[in-house]
Amino acid sequence: MDKDSVLYQLMDLRVNTTMNSIVGADEDYQDILRRSDEYSGRLETMGLPKETMQLIDRYVSEQNALGARYGALAYLLGFSDCIELFRSRIDVHAYAEAILNT
Repeated sequence: MDKDSVLYQLMDLRVNTTMNSIVGADEDYQDILRRSDEYSGRLETMGLPKETMQLIDRYVSEQNALGARYGALAYLLGFSDCIELFRSRIDVHAYAEAILNT
């Protein structure tokens, strides 16, 4: 998909503004965040070598990037599906009106 498209711009606006307030109020998200912070703290106290910590950090970062990309693509797909649904309903109504007026 074209990153300059209106759909991408809308996603960027919604994700970077509205989502912050949504995740702040979502209990499941906050629970996951707390557990993540606990694991991070436990990992820090293990005293692992710097190279090991960097490897873990890179791995977790890439896993987060995968999840974020998947979520963005799912958002775009869902929005595109909504657009197609509205288009098809408009087309159906126009078609029905044309039949009734003949």
